[in-house]
Parts: sequence; structure tokens; C-alpha cells
Amino acid sequence: MSKARAWVLIAMLAGGAVTVFARSLQITVLEHERWAEVASNQHHRVLVVQSQRGDIRSADGYLLATSVDRLAIQVDTHLLHHPELFATVAAGLLDTPVEELLERLRSGPRTVWLAQRVERDAAARVRLLAPSAVVLVPDSQREYPLGPVAAAVVGFVGREELRTVGRVGIESSYDALLAGQPERHLAVRDAVQRQLRLERVQAGRAGYDLELTIHARIQAAAERELEATVLQTGASAASAVVLDPHSGAILALVSIPSFDPAAPSRAPRECWRLRPVVEAYEPGSTIKPMVVAASLAAGAVGWNERIDCRQKGIRVGTHWVRDHAAADLYTVDEVVAHSSNAGIIILAERLTPQALWTALDAFGFGRSPEVGFAGESPGLLSSVRTWSSMSRAGVALGQELTASPLQLALAYAAIANGGWVPRPRLVQRASSGPDVNPAVLHLHTRVMDRALSERITTMLELAVTDGTAKRAGLPGFRVAGKTGTAQRAVNGQFDDQHHVSWFAGFLPLPDPRLVIVVAVENPTKDFWGATVAAPAFAGIAQACVRLLEIPPEPTDDIWQAPPPDPASPPPAAGGGEA
Repeated sequence: MSKARAWVLIAMLAGGAVTVFARSLQITVLEHERWAEVASNQHHRVLVVQSQRGDIRSADGYLLATSVDRLAIQVDTHLLHHPELFATVAAGLLDTPVEELLERLRSGPRTVWLAQRVERDAAARVRLLAPSAVVLVPDSQREYPLGPVAAAVVGFVGREELRTVGRVGIESSYDALLAGQPERHLAVRDAVQRQLRLERVQAGRAGYDLELTIHARIQAAAERELEATVLQTGASAASAVVLDPHSGAILALVSIPSFDPAAPSRAPRECWRLRPVVEAYEPGSTIKPMVVAASLAAGAVGWNERIDCRQKGIRVGTHWVRDHAAADLYTVDEVVAHSSNAGIIILAERLTPQALWTALDAFGFGRSPEVGFAGESPGLLSSVRTWSSMSRAGVALGQELTASPLQLALAYAAIANGGWVPRPRLVQRASSGPDVNPAVLHLHTRVMDRALSERITTMLELAVTDGTAKRAGLPGFRVAGKTGTAQRAVNGQFDDQHHVSWFAGFLPLPDPRLVIVVAVENPTKDFWGATVAAPAFAGIAQACVRLLEIPPEPTDDIWQAPPPDPASPPPAAGGGEA
């Protein structure tokens, strides 16, 4: 070899050595952390596994939602030597079509999730088919033992890989409390990427259990009653609220039609809505007691004054508003009991628009009840600046404003408990966790004194014993309440085919323990609150006093509800419940 060639070779070798040394220096010193991470990732993989999700229970001890232990199956497709045979056998164990398993194995990354929420025995058998390729990871499955009972309240969950996420209802609104903190598991692999073992490296924390104020037995009974009402009246939907007027605890929130939270996709999305909280309708004549309370509090009407309602209606501006109540001179109590349109408009017109608005605002209309449920409706109470010359009359008839059944229940609770609008409570407590009802939520708002609330209660009791609400009566109990019928806007227009039938009331007098509000949407066979919603109220009330063991009055002169007369005609169109 010539000297020249030798020097070229030496130079090349020296250059190569310098390059190798420089690259080694770069990797071992300058890029050490990066390549250490690559090496670690080849042998280790951290899996984040959600901890056990908290249970949801009713106030009377029934399990509404819980999680059961399951396993997820992960497969390393590079180590699976006979995928067709594996999928064929695994399909029978997992009750999944072979084609679906093959698609998962053939598409996507090297490591795929073959199945989730698998029972332990079935998962173990799948692993035996390919021990080097299959890894079992802790998982859980959400179950709803009572099925559709309180489904719209409890809601349901969805999945994001191994993470269970609340989608609707309490499951969504309280997801952070229910989910807990995840665990971290380390998957260890060998040099050829076979997974050797799965180690838990960081413990998580199970989610907090939640106890609701809902009574499952009352909820179920109220749902059965409204399901029967929807069937009998041809209605499209119905809502109900059962509320403790003193504490604000919600004993039932009924939304019909319901769904199965274990398979929510089988029902239309409309069924997922908690109607008594997220929907708002014109309240019709159920608003009249609040208008009377505002008039009496302002001194706009005397406590013993008689109101002239002998014209079968009243003119407001250029419009004539008809009255279904008999032509007569009515006391203030009888204006409410017989639901006189003319009488309530006369009282409303004696108030300034601002005074009427302020009274309704104090009762909570136009503001969210803040029950802690996603999407709750604030209803509508427009600013006085937008009112027309007809607005006082319209508002007095329950028009030009909207309210959810929950808002109306809270307003009637103020009448029932001596004048305080309670703050609603849906979640009672979280097990060993944060306070879900801080002190501020226990504050109530005073809207009237006890004497005035008792006077309004007298009017509402008269409505049941001698007025429009006779079919809401309950034998052995003194009941107070008010019917209402309102047109419902469809695509921004009112018509004669869409209505909401209302009843709002409380019992037993003189110390009410229950406020019950019923709203029935679009009944087709009849649409008056007196004949549609009032009987549903009575059915729910009957179930409540039985389940809560509330004794009847020990007297013989308690008013008895008359039997329904199917031949009796409904009130004339344009009546006091419009």
C-alpha cells in the first residue's frame, strides 16, 4: 500500500472515530435525557386507570348508580401470531362479532384495546389464548339498579378510553366529586416488547359517594302517576316536583318520558332532559296568588273588599279579556278560588308595573333557582322597560313570563312555610368529602309576612274545596292549590293545539310538609289544569302521605273530594286559566 493511500485510510478512520466520539458525546451528554426517555419507553409504559367511581344513593337508601369491578383487555398485535384464530375464539368469550375484533386488531397502533368492562372470568380466558400478547388492566362498569327511575336526575356516563365521564344529570354536574383521582400502573416490557407485568406505582382515590334529597319510592310513585296521566290525556310529556317547603329539599323530580341510563342511546335525546328544571312555560293562572299577595302587601286592595266581576270579562286597552267565572261581586279570596280573570286584572292594574315586577322577582321568577344542575332554566321575567300597556294584565294571567316547575314550586313553598322562598337542595351530602351545601345555600329569602301567607293559603284551600281545583282534593287532608292552563308557543307562535296544564299546591294544612307542582305538556284529549293536572297532583299527594306516613286529620268533617263526573263539560274557552 502506498503512503498516500495509507494516509487517506488513516484520515478516514480518524474522521470516523471523531464522528463516533462526537455522536456518542452528543447522545450521552447533550441528549442524555431524551434518549434515556426513549429507552425507558421501550421497556416501560405508564397506564392511567380511573379509580372506582362514587355511588349515588337516594335519601331513603336506594342505590341509584354504582360501579362494579371489571377488566379491560389490551393486545400487543406484534406479539399476536395468529390473529384470525385468536379473534375467532375470543369473539365467543366476549360476545362480540369476529369481524369487529379483527378490525380492532388490524387497524390502529401496535397496542390496541380489544375490549373494556369485561367480567373477570371472561377476561382471564381471553388472556390464556395469548399470554405474551394480552394484558389485563383494571376497569369498571357503571350500573343503575333502579333502571329508568330518576334517570333524568341521575343521568349517565360515557367513555374516553378507560376513563368514565359523566355526560348528563348528576353524573355530569358532580363528575369531579364522583370520579375521584386515577391510579397509575407501570407496564414493563422486555427487549422484544413483550409485556412482562403490570405494577401499580401510584394509588388513586375512589370517588365520593353522593346522597341525594330524592326519595326513590316517592320518585317512582310520581313517575307512575305521570306516565298514566300522559297515557290517559295523550300528552307529549309531563313534569312534577315534590318539595319540602321548609328545607328546600327536593323529594322528587319527575320527567316523563324517561329512559334507561344503562342504554341511553335507545331513547331520543329529548328524554334525557330534566324537564322540571330545564324547561320553562307560561304559568297561566298558577301565578294569580302571587299577584294577589303583591296587591294586599301594597295596600292596593282591602282585605275584605269585594271586586266587581259582573261583566264576564274586562276591557284592557282595545282588547276584551273573557272570564269563565260566574258574574258576581267577589271577595279577594274568591277571585283566586274561582280563578277570575277580570278580578285579577283589576288588582294588577292597581299596582305600578315596577311594583308588580318587583314582587314576582322576589318570588324567584326570571332567575335561576341554582339547584346545581347543568342547564337549569331561569325562566323569563322581562324588564319593566319592555312592558306594554297590556303587560300588567298579561302577567296577571300568567302570560308574558315563563317559569320552570321547580321555580313555581319554590314560589308556592313561600306561601306554605310562612313567607320564605327556600333555596332548593338536590344533593344532600358527599361521603367524607367537601360540603356540597355550603352555608349560603341554606339561606332563604323573605317575601311576605306570615299573616299574608296564611291569607293566601286560605284562598288556595278555598280553590280546592269550592273552586276550580276540586279534583286536587285528598280525603282526610286539607289541601291548598291552584290550577292553571297556558298556551304553549311552537316556533314562536301560539295556537289552540299546544297547551301546558298546571297544578301547584301543598299539604297537609295547617302545617304543610309537601309542595307538589305538576305540568302536563300538550294533552290532546283535554287540556284544562282542573281536569288534567289536578287529578295527577292528587295521585302523587296520595302516594306521598302514604310513603311518608303522614296521618290524616282525626276529624269527621274533613272535606271529601267529589268523584269525577266524565259527563261534565269543561270550562268555556278563554276562561280564567288561560
